[in-house]
Amino acid sequence: MPRDKLLHLILGCLAAAVAYLGLIVHATLGLGAMLAYVTTITGVGYELQQRIRKEGQSDALDALATAAPGWLAWLILENIK
Repeated sequence: MPRDKLLHLILGCLAAAVAYLGLIVHATLGLGAMLAYVTTITGVGYELQQRIRKEGQSDALDALATAAPGWLAWLILENIK
């Protein structure tokens, strides 16, 4: 299998695992927690790929900015119950 196809397969498996864990978080902790989880994984994942590929500037504040809307949604959803 060509390396490129193998990397796509691995990324697809990782995405499926993240989605599955997101469903578990949603079922146990609710929609807000799932949004916080997904935005955090997205932010950290994107910054890691920037660092690995040496594209752009990997920055923890960028990961935080990506995660913040999910955490804000969780805070709002928890307080309107």
